[in-house]
Amino acid sequence: MSFEYLSVDAARKKSGLRLALTAGVPAPYSMSARAVLDLRGVPYTPVEQVGGGPNEELVAWTGHRNAPVAMYEQEGPRTGWLDILNLAERLGTGPSLLPDALADRITMIGLTQEMIGENGMLWNMRLIMLGLAGPERAAQEAERNPMYADYGYSESAREAAPAKVTSVLDALDKQLRRQQDAGRAYLFGDRLSAADVYWAYFSQVFQTLPEAQCAMPSFLRKSYDLSSETIGGCSKALIAHRDAIFERHLPLPMTF
Repeated sequence: MSFEYLSVDAARKKSGLRLALTAGVPAPYSMSARAVLDLRGVPYTPVEQVGGGPNEELVAWTGHRNAPVAMYEQEGPRTGWLDILNLAERLGTGPSLLPDALADRITMIGLTQEMIGENGMLWNMRLIMLGLAGPERAAQEAERNPMYADYGYSESAREAAPAKVTSVLDALDKQLRRQQDAGRAYLFGDRLSAADVYWAYFSQVFQTLPEAQCAMPSFLRKSYDLSSETIGGCSKALIAHRDAIFERHLPLPMTF
C-alpha cells in the first residue's frame, strides 16, 4: 500500500520534524523510526529517500544518503536509532518506550544496538543477502550500490556474518524466555519498549509477514527468505512475539 512523501526540496522549506524514509519497500530502519514517533504521538513530515540510490539532494541537505534521517527545526541531522528514539522521547507524550528500571534500560539499549546498530544483526544480514549473488557479482553490486560501499563490504565480513547474526538471535531469544518465565509479555519490563518495536520490524528478514499484511516487492521477499535459510532462521518464540506485538500495538497492513 502507498504512503505519501514530500520531495527533499519541498521538505527543506517546512518547519517541524522532517523524516527521510525509504520509499516503496518495508525498510525496517524506516518503518521502526516511523513507529517509535507514532507511538509517542510525534507528528512528522515524511520525505522520500530512494533505497540504494545516490540521493544527492538528501546528501546536500543532511549529509547522509541512507534513511532514516530526522531533521527537527534547525537542529542537526539524526540518523542513529538511539538518537531518533531519544528525540521521540523528548518530543512525545504518553508511556515511554524506554524501561523504567535502569538495569533494563542499559540492557535494552545494548541489545538493541547489537540487533540494529553498526555491525549488528541486520547489518550482517545485509552482507549475507549481498553474498547470495556470489563473490564476483557481490563485489560489483557493492561497488555500484552506495549503501554497500558505506557498509564496507568484503568477503571476509560476509563469511563472518552468520555467526554474528545467530549470536544476537540467541541473546534475544534468551531475553524473551526470561521475561516469559517471569510472566511478562514484553522483552523488557511490564510494557511495550522500543526493543519490541524494533524486533517486530527487523524480524521480517527471518520470516516475512503474509502478503496481505505486508505487500513487499517479490524480489525483496525472496532475498529475505534465502538469506534467512542461510542462517537457519530464528526461534518460533521470537516470531510469535513479533506477531503479538503487531496485534497489540502496530498497524497492519503496512504502508510504505
